[in-house]
Amino acid sequence: MRVWVTRDEEPEGPLSRAFSVVGLDAVLEPVIARRLVDDCAEAIRNLGPDDWLVLTSVYAIEAVACVHSRIPRVAVVGQETRRAAEAKGLRVQQVCSGGTRESLFEDLRSRVKHGTICYPRSSEASAPKAWPGVEVLSPVMYETSARAFDREVIRRVDVVSVASPSAVHAIGRVELPFASIGPTTSAALGTLGIEPWVEAPQRSFESLATAVADRAKTAPPSKR
Repeated sequence: MRVWVTRDEEPEGPLSRAFSVVGLDAVLEPVIARRLVDDCAEAIRNLGPDDWLVLTSVYAIEAVACVHSRIPRVAVVGQETRRAAEAKGLRVQQVCSGGTRESLFEDLRSRVKHGTICYPRSSEASAPKAWPGVEVLSPVMYETSARAFDREVIRRVDVVSVASPSAVHAIGRVELPFASIGPTTSAALGTLGIEPWVEAPQRSFESLATAVADRAKTAPPSKR
């Protein structure tokens, strides 16, 4: 089965590899592009060990360039981001319970009563609101935009995998079943009137690939 990888990654990137591991053919045709506009080094450097750094994408983690002695606590949105953060030596102390940025900040509102939270974000993500005793910094780290892609890919694949709302909106409605990485991406599909063919139970590339492979065994995808 051929799965369209729509995220911005290199050939043999992490999502493409995850599909290959479960025996699926990954077809890479990115629909979004990301561009670093600020590594947020100064804001992160000023965080103390009891402050928090919130990272909600692998791209943001890879873009964190500054290494300093006062490594703050780190909060991430899923297991994929947890692994990437720990690989960089970051001190992950919170993985969100609900698999979305919104649920991550709900968890932090319950846990954090004072100090600073720094959330380097995409240009498409909204700035979260602060709460009593806590300062929230939300500098834009990178820009996300739709990119031109070869629409003939639609004829060459059986399923389209989407790992972000940005990818959903860049593609729009197509006559293919969608495999979603999690609730936020599925909600974006819902705004287009699309029900996901499958949603990953955990927000990770491995979970998405496994969900697609398992779903294909019981309910093979069919183009609408």
